[in-house]
Amino acid sequence: MTGEPREAESVSVSLARMEGKLDLVSDRVSGLITRVDRHESDIGALKSLTQTLKEGAVADREKAEALALALKEAKEAVEATALQEANKATVKAREEKDKAALGWSPVTKLFAIVAALLVVVNLYQALYGA
Repeated sequence: MTGEPREAESVSVSLARMEGKLDLVSDRVSGLITRVDRHESDIGALKSLTQTLKEGAVADREKAEALALALKEAKEAVEATALQEANKATVKAREEKDKAALGWSPVTKLFAIVAALLVVVNLYQALYGA
């Protein structure tokens, strides 16, 4: 029955049915427009959020690069300071070694005393001796 023409319907009934269908289509289009407007608003918010995230990511990257550079410089400064301290310690050790080499050890002092006594004894013998 659905595909058959309706002969008994009057024109006003047909127009009323068409008007009802047009109202239904109009309501659906109106609902779609509302949904599209909401989606456009959501898309705008998402774009704004995306831009904010991009800017935050760029700022984070810049901070990370600055921090990495600062850490590298600090490491180099620590290494340079450690090298200077090591050089100072080496120089100090060398100076102490040289000072010790030039100084009188207990054995050297004993040898010098014995040698001085022998010189005095020989000189005494030469002047007053036999």
